[in-house]
Amino acid sequence: MVWLRALLWSCCLVAVIPASVTPSSETPDNLERVSRPWKGDLPELLRERRPIRVLVSYNRTNFFMKDGVMRGLEVDMMRAYEKHLVETHKDDVIRMVFVPVPFEELVPALLAGHGDIVAAGLTVTAERARQVAFAEPYRTGVRELVVGSVSGRAVNGVADLSGRQVHVMAGSSYAEHLADDNARLVAKGQAPVKVVRADPNLVTEDLLEMTAQGLIEYTVADEQVAAVWKEALPGLRIVSDWDINSGGSMAWAVRPESKALQQSLSRFATSVQQGTLLGNMFYNRYYQNVDHLTYSLESIEVGKLKPMAKLFIKYSEIYGFDWLKIAALAHQESHFDMQRKSSMGAVGVMQIKPSTAAEPAVNIKDVSTLENNIHAGIKYLRYLCDNYFKDVDSDARMDFALAAYNAGPGRIMQVRSRAVSMGLDPNRWFGNTEWAAFDLIGRETTAYVAHIQMYYAAYKASQKVLLQRREAL
Repeated sequence: MVWLRALLWSCCLVAVIPASVTPSSETPDNLERVSRPWKGDLPELLRERRPIRVLVSYNRTNFFMKDGVMRGLEVDMMRAYEKHLVETHKDDVIRMVFVPVPFEELVPALLAGHGDIVAAGLTVTAERARQVAFAEPYRTGVRELVVGSVSGRAVNGVADLSGRQVHVMAGSSYAEHLADDNARLVAKGQAPVKVVRADPNLVTEDLLEMTAQGLIEYTVADEQVAAVWKEALPGLRIVSDWDINSGGSMAWAVRPESKALQQSLSRFATSVQQGTLLGNMFYNRYYQNVDHLTYSLESIEVGKLKPMAKLFIKYSEIYGFDWLKIAALAHQESHFDMQRKSSMGAVGVMQIKPSTAAEPAVNIKDVSTLENNIHAGIKYLRYLCDNYFKDVDSDARMDFALAAYNAGPGRIMQVRSRAVSMGLDPNRWFGNTEWAAFDLIGRETTAYVAHIQMYYAAYKASQKVLLQRREAL
């Protein structure tokens, strides 16, 4: 039952995340740096060296977390777009961050400047086209189908839904298209379909599960979504010989004034459209099997990361860090692989050298064990913050400490001196000293800090979205 699943998720969350754990005031909230309203086109993004913010909606086909790693069709396509930009703008540092929001908030968030691209399986509709600019579609011929349960009343056409409730995802195109059907029913003197917009924090997959369990009678889903979920939920009955809309197109959306970004996305879309090698590979990865659907609403603190999350929380609280930032650091260092060893002698989840851990400032032996490895990495990060960057404001101190964790504190002190000679602020990382690092070291350290920022932002936003969805179930 959905309510039981929600209870289990809540118990898991409570067991892993103590209510007393809050981000340290010394830990910079880089999510705010990413989500601060800003509007501009691709040239401004590149010129001001800003991250490209991709607005996504959390579900198990387009954007989800698996073992702390972002996965999904939209993630894969946007990663390919990021690679395309790197190849076509070799003199620029391209970085991309995913910002999960409830589906209904995608377009408002874009228009308010909280993101630059919406990549969430949006169907092009007349109403949306009046608000946003769409790139060329990456998928066409999309049908929207009514879905019921095998134990429920069969439906052969819209007339069979007259006077009955159909639950649809808030903000979706389904309500708009059902309104057309309702107009025809009313014209014939029949009662309209009772369209129920679901809680904004629920997505189509939640409604499909509720339908399979008999909690609601009918819902609507895109044909490919309904088909893959029918494999995972045999209790679903798809009405395939009739649709509420056909010939739909899916495309990425930008603000109307973002003409260059729209054109760039349109050029790239041709390489991932259905029928292309890359497009088919991405699509089949998520729509031709149901393995990934077992990661239902998985947040980063469950699954194989559960024991790590407890340790991240424990030692982050001791040393004054936001544990999600530490998780992002661990992902960047090792992809949470305790068996990983570098050619330089760094080991474990935190990729710390035994010699570094043994130094008096850290003084932790045997970093081959998970707890000691995580403890040593976090304690060393605290040492870097307090002993090398005390003159840096607290909102930027963590950025420099992360850079030093990657390149070494002595190297980063040289980078700060280079920043002064370049006319940059040596006390700010993003938009300033990072470019001195790029000039002196190369892309590695700049990309390292940016990637941690990206995963931290995604983890932080995902936690919020997942909690809202748990409360809505």
